[in-house]
Amino acid sequence: MAGPEHIREAERLTKQAEEWMDADTGWKARLSTAERLAHRQADLATAQVHALLALVATQLAPAAPPAAQDVTVYRAAYEHSLFPLGLYANAEAAQAHCEALVSGEHPADAVLFFEWSVDEDDPESVCELDVRIGTETTPTGYTVTAVVAEADYDPEADA
Repeated sequence: MAGPEHIREAERLTKQAEEWMDADTGWKARLSTAERLAHRQADLATAQVHALLALVATQLAPAAPPAAQDVTVYRAAYEHSLFPLGLYANAEAAQAHCEALVSGEHPADAVLFFEWSVDEDDPESVCELDVRIGTETTPTGYTVTAVVAEADYDPEADA
């Protein structure tokens, strides 16, 4: 039996248990009150077992998988590398990776100021990292790009 069948059986037995005490005619009327009470208690106990089994069945049933959704990841890259430096769940982590690499390219006592530039008209575009040392600002070649991983294939998108 599955959960819904257990629920229906529990409801049927609960109704039947009540009928044991309402028997004024027929063969149930020939039973003593104690015998009808015993039958009623047995039906209620069995109904409880079916209700419990229905509850367990709902707890053990596999949950429906969540609907697929588009996911945005952030790709850290260097212009002279064929491969990305990494993919991150947020832009800050990708930027921190780039900044750490630039810091490693300079002496430990150098004071670096990082400046990320992005096209204000397109906030999802490529962010480029510049480093300022003193009054001189230099492009680094490091970038962070928001990349959308599509949840589903759309054959119309290729057309």
